[in-house]
Amino acid sequence: MGQKLEVFQSIWAMERRAPDGMEWLMEEKFRKVKEGGYDGMSIDMASHDIPTVEEAKPLFRDFELENILVAFPRDVEEMKPVYDMANELGSRFVAINAVAFPYTPQEGADYVQRALELADEMGVEAHFELHRYTLTNDLFYTEQVMDLVPEMEIVCDLSHAVVSREIVLPLDDVHRAAFDKMLARCAGLQGRVATREQVQIAIDWPQHAEWVALFHTWWEQAMRQWRARKPDGAILNFLCELGPPPYGITGADGTELVDRWDQGLMLKDWARAKWAELDAEDA
Repeated sequence: MGQKLEVFQSIWAMERRAPDGMEWLMEEKFRKVKEGGYDGMSIDMASHDIPTVEEAKPLFRDFELENILVAFPRDVEEMKPVYDMANELGSRFVAINAVAFPYTPQEGADYVQRALELADEMGVEAHFELHRYTLTNDLFYTEQVMDLVPEMEIVCDLSHAVVSREIVLPLDDVHRAAFDKMLARCAGLQGRVATREQVQIAIDWPQHAEWVALFHTWWEQAMRQWRARKPDGAILNFLCELGPPPYGITGADGTELVDRWDQGLMLKDWARAKWAELDAEDA
């Protein structure tokens, strides 16, 4: 069967939030993503997004797109309806962004273990995402939690850690080791490039070249290690999640300075090309 890469787009990233106020209808978003060559979509399932998930549910089937759910629970009990929906949708996995701030690593590990145990009980694959303003806000704290929970894998949205740590280039040994630990436990990748001061930058602007190169190196490293440790038939998810304003940088009139849709297609093509290179190496 072989291992497989699936490249997803984000429903959140399909919001325009433009000055003209025009937004694509849900069905238009799905059609655009399908025609754009993506394998699936991610969809947020915070409590206020349940109607959105219900609206999207039949469209995943109609457009033959896979899905992952992204959750923002305050406590573990809030994961039950998310896991129920994941089973209903046949989600690849649930990405947990826990809006919980335990003080000690042991308290964080207890939260993570309870969330993963509940996922296992309900027959769902779930992973914690590297994300600001969540349990994984700090890279070093997350490392310590991971040391206490060996089964914990990370959805690597590395852009958050780059900004939260305000890293400088070239990477120092301490931060390189921390990022290496994330990549070694990577359960999924998110396609967004950051600098030390901006969480989402244009990947084709020359002033950002060294940051783009760093992220490409990280993504390739994660792919290689994931392929080495995962079984035949496993699927790696690469999510193009370029957020609308204020993630997307705007000019004085509120119009974005780059086309996020085009940027996402560039990321999709890069991920597929790199995966093909690795397949050729292993052939």
